[in-house]
Amino acid sequence: MTKLRIRIRRNRVAKSAEAMRRERNLAACAFVFTLILSATSVCAQLVPGSMDVRWDAGAPDCKANPQPPIQVHRYAPETFFLRQNLCVSFEGNFLYLLIGSHKALLIDSGAIRDPARMPVAKTVLDLLPARDDFKMPLLVVHTHGHTDHRDGDAQFASLANVQVAPYDLMGVQKFFGFPSSPMAWRTSIWANAWWT
Repeated sequence: MTKLRIRIRRNRVAKSAEAMRRERNLAACAFVFTLILSATSVCAQLVPGSMDVRWDAGAPDCKANPQPPIQVHRYAPETFFLRQNLCVSFEGNFLYLLIGSHKALLIDSGAIRDPARMPVAKTVLDLLPARDDFKMPLLVVHTHGHTDHRDGDAQFASLANVQVAPYDLMGVQKFFGFPSSPMAWRTSIWANAWWT
């Protein structure tokens, strides 16, 4: 083979790897878009709640001005916003706890693994109602795979009645039973109605 043909073949391989990466990213975007469309058509109205909250802004000297590691705001009776303290995590991540009639959903588990520094699991479990002497089942999901949105997963890993969903595309597909084709997801979501 000539050098030109070898270079063309290498470029095709590199482009196909890039195309595969783009396809995975497109699939993830399609999944999120489908969820948003599904949610807006199921619940066309915003749930009324209170945003009467002042979020902790951290402190110039965190040791001199200690604050709780997690700030909890009850937006509505079944909806909680949790914010990680800026003195513990510079990103000050928000976590969202949605409590249904039979299950609860935590969106993101935060940036800190250590429960002594950031008691995410304890805080969330304390907010969950009890059912027959057990806490309501909880599902932990992620907005995306960055570690500051999933490092708290370790706190939930061995807890009873808690499932932690994977954060990568293939893991999410398998966990929720989504088909591998992004175009088939919308049909699958509507057909299986997994959110009920």
